Amino acid sequence: MSASEMANAGSPAPSSNEARRSPPLRVPSAAKTKRSKTQSKRNDGGQSKTALRARTYYRRKEETEVLERKVQGLMLQLQHLARRGVVEIRRDALAARMRRNQALRESIQGQRIIFANTQSFISEFLRAHDHSKYEPVIRLGTDLRERHETLLAMKQQRLQEAVYFLSERSRRMRMDTEFTDLQRFTSDNGDVCLVRFDIKPLFSAQNVMQAFEGVRKFAYNLEISISDLVGHLTIRENDEEDWDTSIAQHRLVTTINHGVQVDTNNVTFTQYWEDGTGPNPQRAVGKELGIAVCNYVEDDALYPYRESERVRQDITYFVVIAKYPRDLPGAFGDTDTTATLDSPTGSEYGAGVSEDNGNEEDMVVALRWTCLRLRKPPFPLDNATASRIREGMEQVDQAMFTAIRHSVDGDVSPRNAPRNNK
Repeated sequence: MSASEMANAGSPAPSSNEARRSPPLRVPSAAKTKRSKTQSKRNDGGQSKTALRARTYYRRKEETEVLERKVQGLMLQLQHLARRGVVEIRRDALAARMRRNQALRESIQGQRIIFANTQSFISEFLRAHDHSKYEPVIRLGTDLRERHETLLAMKQQRLQEAVYFLSERSRRMRMDTEFTDLQRFTSDNGDVCLVRFDIKPLFSAQNVMQAFEGVRKFAYNLEISISDLVGHLTIRENDEEDWDTSIAQHRLVTTINHGVQVDTNNVTFTQYWEDGTGPNPQRAVGKELGIAVCNYVEDDALYPYRESERVRQDITYFVVIAKYPRDLPGAFGDTDTTATLDSPTGSEYGAGVSEDNGNEEDMVVALRWTCLRLRKPPFPLDNATASRIREGMEQVDQAMFTAIRHSVDGDVSPRNAPRNNK
């Protein structure tokens, strides 16, 4: 018996069902096993690639988020820097403006200091100098005709000088607003002085003559003005009739309290032109012109000063009344004034006023310069009396404009004022 037979004989014989159900044992071949391994590797490789792609996606997502956060931070930083830059720009601009303002302020302050220095020089010039040297020396004798001829000979020159002085004093100034420059001081020689300059627009005046009547009222009734305003008894010693209504001399004695008396001796020249033949004030329009000049008499043989008994008071004033344009600019106006920078010669003031007859926009203006001087007496004068005399000087100085206002408002003309003195 063969070995296979012996083996089969030793094992039980399967049943028929088992023989049908149990497949025969198959041993996989080497090629099939290799294909399985290859397929398995492919599956593993695909899974690895998928996992790799997933990890790359999340990593890049995280990196993107990180970068976005960095971008946001950089944007915030950029905005901060931008705001900081704007602030710095504004700060620099503000600093530049502050530097310019400071430079401008220093320049203005420097100009103000220079102007103050100039004013100081002018004030000291007024205080320290004897300004009686600038006034004409009027000496009158005892002969009445000779006295009149002496005054008549100087009249036109005094009127011309008044126009020239007031034209230059007001050359750079507006005429449509009031202006007053008042200076009180005691000079080196002890005289008490009051110097005043006024620009007085008279809007309600219809013409120059209407206002000039007030000036003549004041000039020809000076003793009445002093008595009424100051309350001191004032007497006119020279009661003789004037030879010429345009020339008036006033020899006044005013009694103050405690028997103190004040001596005043002055001459007033007045002239009114209505036809344009008078002097030519700068910038004036129209043909009307009124001028009044008052000077003190230095030596009068007929009415001598009593300086040992009385306090001497000298009065000087220039008054010009004319028409001016309402829109006349000042030195700092918008209109170019370079054409009037050169000072005119004295002859320019004798050519007659402007031929322009004026219009509704023109106005009557009064220009006045006054110098009142109370001479230091050789005898003692108490402070109360001196103060009262000074106050009276200022009240009399203001009385002229009061008379002008009354004349413009239609008050009755003074009893002794001349009606025509051409």
